[in-house]
Amino acid sequence: MSLPSLPLADDDRHDILVEGEAALTERQQAETRFWLQVLKVHRLIFDDLNSALLSGAGLSIAKFDVLAQLYRFRDGLSMSELSTNLKVTNGNVSGLIARLQKDGYVTKTVAPGDRRSFRAAITKEGLAVFQKALLLHRGETARKLRNIPLHEIERMASGLKHFSEEIIDSETESAKAAE
Repeated sequence: MSLPSLPLADDDRHDILVEGEAALTERQQAETRFWLQVLKVHRLIFDDLNSALLSGAGLSIAKFDVLAQLYRFRDGLSMSELSTNLKVTNGNVSGLIARLQKDGYVTKTVAPGDRRSFRAAITKEGLAVFQKALLLHRGETARKLRNIPLHEIERMASGLKHFSEEIIDSETESAKAAE
């Protein structure tokens, strides 16, 4: 017996079951629909946004996100602070910083007081390319969301923020309980 294939984001099936598993509950179906819609919205925006940033400023979304953090923190950030802020591994940050440094957009220096740690900071060239990319980012995001009323955008952003906070709180509680 072959197992059912995973549904695509456009698929209305929510019945992917492990062999012998009972039918999904209403909540499980809703959770699956939610996840599939998050993926679909991400795909619909991400690809065009990434293309716009690459063609218009030579930056991927990943590089843009690093520069956005360094733009906010002009005195620079440690690699671990960047990792935490971006919610990626130290290895990912190190690779991105190396590429941005090669592009001339970031400097990397030894952290004062700890010769094993490094800090990254945005350069003048990095500021210029980030500001250009920021305008492209805003323009592409506005284009993608142009037909959605402001109140719906605000409602959805608020709802997703609430979901994020609930997930973080739940994971924090679980971690404390495990101690």
